[in-house]
Amino acid sequence: MASIYLVSTMSDSGKTTLVTAILRLLSRRGLRAAPFKAQNMSLNSYPTIEGGEIALAQAMQAYAAGLLPSVYYNPVLIKPMGMDKAEYVILGKPRAQLTFSDYLADRDFRRLVVKAVREGVNKLRRDFDVVVGEGAGSAYEPNLASKDIANFRPAEWLGAGVFVILDIDRGGSFIQGLGLMRALPPRWRRLVRGFIINKFRGNPRLLDDAIKWLESRTGRPVIGVLPYIEDLWLWPEDSMDLRPLGNGPLDIALIAYPYVSNFNDIYPLILESDVTVRIVRSPQELGEPHMVILPGSKNVIASIEWMRRTGMDKALARIRGSAVILGICGGFQALGKIISDPHGLEAGAPGTYRGLGFVNVNTVYGVEKVVSLSRAIGLVGDIEGVEIRGYEIHRGIPQYVGDKPLVVIKERNGEAVNQLDGVFREDELIIGVTLHDSLGDPAFREFVLNIARENAGLPKRRSSLSSIDLLLSQVDKLVSVIKDSLDVDFMLSSS
Repeated sequence: MASIYLVSTMSDSGKTTLVTAILRLLSRRGLRAAPFKAQNMSLNSYPTIEGGEIALAQAMQAYAAGLLPSVYYNPVLIKPMGMDKAEYVILGKPRAQLTFSDYLADRDFRRLVVKAVREGVNKLRRDFDVVVGEGAGSAYEPNLASKDIANFRPAEWLGAGVFVILDIDRGGSFIQGLGLMRALPPRWRRLVRGFIINKFRGNPRLLDDAIKWLESRTGRPVIGVLPYIEDLWLWPEDSMDLRPLGNGPLDIALIAYPYVSNFNDIYPLILESDVTVRIVRSPQELGEPHMVILPGSKNVIASIEWMRRTGMDKALARIRGSAVILGICGGFQALGKIISDPHGLEAGAPGTYRGLGFVNVNTVYGVEKVVSLSRAIGLVGDIEGVEIRGYEIHRGIPQYVGDKPLVVIKERNGEAVNQLDGVFREDELIIGVTLHDSLGDPAFREFVLNIARENAGLPKRRSSLSSIDLLLSQVDKLVSVIKDSLDVDFMLSSS
């Protein structure tokens, strides 16, 4: 079995994007190919077929390969909770909340982490023709190398050929490539099969001399020079990918509070030509939008406190009733009256906290986390009786103390349930829902946007495509651009 592993000298060099493209190419060849990232730090996550939770990026890669997401594609997910603490999700399940110092000091827990990564490696090697993995951050940091399980160790366990991605857009790429090779211990240096130059703007022939220089000093070939690609909307790995979209008359403001998560919820709005989404980080930037989105948050209490501290709560109250306000998951919880966290698993300390008080719904956090691909039925307006699909990742359960629900969740991971969810306050244009990717469901997106359009005096529109339709179209766009610039056959023959 062949395996390919992509590493880099820095974050945001394009590893995730290239893994996605390679998986799509291999699946077109009829190969059973799986993604793999041993350890990912991200607040953007997604449910798996086992009912676990992995990074959104690996879920995207699974769909690109024609697979459903599995916990084995990302055995260790680290979700930051504050300045010095994170939740460790091991093979899909939350196992601990630790500071990095605690993690380094806890040998038993680190053994558990290594065991999970090895289990993922062994499972994928048995079940697939090709594993296409990616490292995390910089491939080699001398202060972390002895404990790093994200880069060369899993590549070694996979028996993979390693390829180093060099981000030429940020400069210094050839020196970084040479520096990495000289810094690596011999056993890991031997795993490196070649380099890929990424994000180049211009004629690749301009790099001929620099490529010969790198190849002569490292003994490794450059197997691709890939262009910088504009306007590519793949699912985001972290908040570095949070950016505005569209250029239409319907003005939508996304509130980018601390610990914002799963903001890929807005990506399906790219499908609507009359939409503009602005990223708003202060009350002064809010203006007079037609619609506001409060996205998910890993720490809802901290996000609410930020809104109060900055005056964003007052800015939202000012436009209440004149603009549609949509809260998704943590954003929905923030709209309510009371948030109760008796175990301190979300807020960091047990307690009861005030929400914004825009709707008469309370939230209670339980110990068990709901992680599921879900199906709901609408209860109001144009979505009454209509099926809506999305996914859930939350501990909070809504309790209704005056308002009525928006939907009833009927199925989680294929099992029947009957859970009321969301809220619709029609007179004040307030909508809340726990389902992530609900805007990726054409019926729900049409429902919400047409309320905003009507309120803004704009014509109503129909919605047809889903978030998965959008994702795969963007992956195919990526593949069409790079397929002739990357020697995938060499990569497959080098493990």
